Amino acid sequence: MTIFGDIMFFITSALVLSITCLVILLHVRARDNYTMEFLIVLVPLCLQMCLSLLVSYLHQVLPNELLCGRGYEIFSLWVTFASIILTTLLLFIMSRYLINLLPIETSQKILGNRIMLIIMAFYLFMSLFVIIGKSYGNWVLAMNLTFGYHFFSGSLLMIPLGIVSFVFRKKAIGREQEVLLMGMSATFFSLIITFPLDLLFFQHHSFKLSYLSFSIYIVFIYLFISRRYFEDFEVVVPSKLDFSKLVQEKGISAREEEIIELLIEGKTNREIASTLFISTNTVKTHIKNIYGKLEVSNRVQLYTTIKGD
Repeated sequence: MTIFGDIMFFITSALVLSITCLVILLHVRARDNYTMEFLIVLVPLCLQMCLSLLVSYLHQVLPNELLCGRGYEIFSLWVTFASIILTTLLLFIMSRYLINLLPIETSQKILGNRIMLIIMAFYLFMSLFVIIGKSYGNWVLAMNLTFGYHFFSGSLLMIPLGIVSFVFRKKAIGREQEVLLMGMSATFFSLIITFPLDLLFFQHHSFKLSYLSFSIYIVFIYLFISRRYFEDFEVVVPSKLDFSKLVQEKGISAREEEIIELLIEGKTNREIASTLFISTNTVKTHIKNIYGKLEVSNRVQLYTTIKGD
């Protein structure tokens, strides 16, 4: 199972890292709430998995004398605290994300977030207390305990979130909210199965099937984003986008409105110039003015702004 665990660990880590990089690039381009919310979830998970992968790699390549040295003890100390904090942060962020996604009143969301903050603070305190207490000052042992038990045991806190997601999916406001709730419920229901399997087969391995469950949700996020930013962008034609209100509010001229339609259609600056019988430099000037009025910096942000109008 060691070889299988190593392979799965590399695949899941590479998957999470690549999708995190993709969402970072999309956020730089789009600057919207969707990509920001996903990044807040993705970054701590990505850091936690990369940290676990690093520890697993060092255990396999470093000689025993280095693994018992003072330098490795200090490294283990910092890694232990970093892993515990990252895991707790990830679980809290996932909880907060779900609570804010639920179709409930604002007062209920505030109460839910406060309850989860108390639970996660208690979880953090108990994690530090138990791991430090069992290691008796041996930080290498503390690190091994952390990566052996902490993440997948903490993942059990996500199972109630999966149940809540499943219950509230029918009350979702809009298709996007329903899809996101279904994705969370499918992800965290699977933890009921992965937890006993982790105890049986991966108890002493840095890789946990719980990581695979979270990776499923990451793939779901990728599919959701690709549909929102690629498929929808490609199939929408300008005639279906009514941005007359935005035109009036932002003082968009008739010529700029024509250029906006061509930009959304995917035309290049040269093609726009040819269509409107103007120079390319004139097109660039109009685009600069459009971006300034709409407070965007690229076509993805332009499309998102107009679509949300």
